[in-house]
Amino acid sequence: SRREQLHALILAVINCATATGVIGMDATYASALSALRSFNYDYIYNRPDSIAQGRAVIDVLTALVDYFIANPAMLPSSTNAEADPVTAAVTYVAGMTDRYAFDTAVRLLDWPAERRPLGIDVHG
Repeated sequence: SRREQLHALILAVINCATATGVIGMDATYASALSALRSFNYDYIYNRPDSIAQGRAVIDVLTALVDYFIANPAMLPSSTNAEADPVTAAVTYVAGMTDRYAFDTAVRLLDWPAERRPLGIDVHG
């Protein structure tokens, strides 16, 4: 199972650190981790659908930052009033969860549903 695989990789790092004082793993486990990473990049992270989902997130975050820079009065009162508008907007948006960011984009920017990544449902 995935859980057993991750447990084995974590245990390999612990065993190496205990035996050598260096964070690492033996060649067998390092090779398995490399194969797992290659699979993830080839079949998950670099798929066109995955890249499009990432682009959608970047687009909404950029739009929200731009909105709050142009409308600093819309930032919550808890935002650092002494920060410059860019820092205040970036800090506020950076603290949002994915769902909250898309809820906010729908509410403030009329963000269209078809531009949301799959799996992000909006509550407002």
